[in-house]
Amino acid sequence: MTPTHALHLPRLAEIIAVAILSGAATPPPPEGVRIVLTQNETARETEGPLRKVIADLQRGAPETGNMEPELGSAVQAQAAAIAGLLKSLGRLQQIEFAHAESGTDTYKVTFENGATHWLIRLSPAGKIAGLVFRPLPVAETKGDDVTVAGLSGTLLKPAEGERPPVVLLIGGSGPTDRNGNQGGTGPGELRQLAEQLAEKGIASLRYDKRGVGRSAVAGVREDDVVLDSFVDDAVAWLNWLQQRPDLGPRIIAGHSEGGLIALLAAKRVPVAGIVLLTTPGRRLGNVIRDQLQAIGMDPVLQTEASTILAALERGETVPSVSPALHALFRPSVQRYMISELAIDPAEELRHFSQPLMIVSGEHDLQVGSADVARLSAERPDATPLIIPGMNHVLKLAPADRAGQQDAYSNPNIPLVDGLSEAIANFVRQSAR
Repeated sequence: MTPTHALHLPRLAEIIAVAILSGAATPPPPEGVRIVLTQNETARETEGPLRKVIADLQRGAPETGNMEPELGSAVQAQAAAIAGLLKSLGRLQQIEFAHAESGTDTYKVTFENGATHWLIRLSPAGKIAGLVFRPLPVAETKGDDVTVAGLSGTLLKPAEGERPPVVLLIGGSGPTDRNGNQGGTGPGELRQLAEQLAEKGIASLRYDKRGVGRSAVAGVREDDVVLDSFVDDAVAWLNWLQQRPDLGPRIIAGHSEGGLIALLAAKRVPVAGIVLLTTPGRRLGNVIRDQLQAIGMDPVLQTEASTILAALERGETVPSVSPALHALFRPSVQRYMISELAIDPAEELRHFSQPLMIVSGEHDLQVGSADVARLSAERPDATPLIIPGMNHVLKLAPADRAGQQDAYSNPNIPLVDGLSEAIANFVRQSAR
């Protein structure tokens, strides 16, 4: 995994990493790389395999016989989720060679709904040994681009009103950008929430997480990142918001794992209120075990996953992980997991007296009623918001897993009705 990709857990409903990599680390392409392939230039050896693998992945049926075994296993395990990501990008339009370094070729691949960089490396036997794709960051059409400590965010203010209250929106687990997407595609729930809050007189700041999108901080190594690294980033944004004379009281809102980051940041910087959006109320290890069982993971792999989790909970790393579990437990992410497995979200609530809102959905397949119950038990004075039919990414969706796939990948599905209005009311009351 390259430093520009997932720095911790992907959404467990999908169990994917946007990047797929086997063997030695593959360098990311340089920023602003110049396209050097002309129409008359002979196609490179990697172009044919890349075209085929993209077409196969779009169909959700990758041919792994032309891949080295470790990579093939990882691709097969993630094929369905990757197909969903590529489907949201639309029809393939163009593939252009961009750069070659250390045996790895980089291409700019343009789809109907966005552009991506793909890195591909062939083994001496001519099989695909390394494969990575990532979106090319694009500027937001609404709000102001702002930068703090090398991190890129979007400040969106309402059209009218002086010194509006401002909500810091923190994304969930995995390589999540400012909009709530992974790999540049997804439900876009944080962008939708920010825009609806602005319509209701509430400002917001949302940002690409460290190592993601336009927050690709130089020198970031996945195995150096722990939970406090993301807490530090949230604190930096809160301090920046405090210095803005055009903004009012600060409220912090975290989605999923971002809720835990919000709690830890609020211990270090005073805020007027806290919003937990579908945030786990139990330790991460218990949540992961339940989720792996719910998706019907192979019993042998589930046993291995439980063994790995137990070791990580003891603070011990596990150097050998099966390829099918690599996206979740790869060695480079284990320090991060150890740091988060030690935190009990419900116990963290004991440190706060600020107004608290707990938002949950009845069709959430990742954070269930047991999580909400634990959070509410610690803060019975909290403002509860349990929305019928809402799933983990704040959209109206069926209760079954298969029926929710579109809600995880389609940004045109709106937020569930009533969510932004309730949050806006809570923010106004907290900011008094």
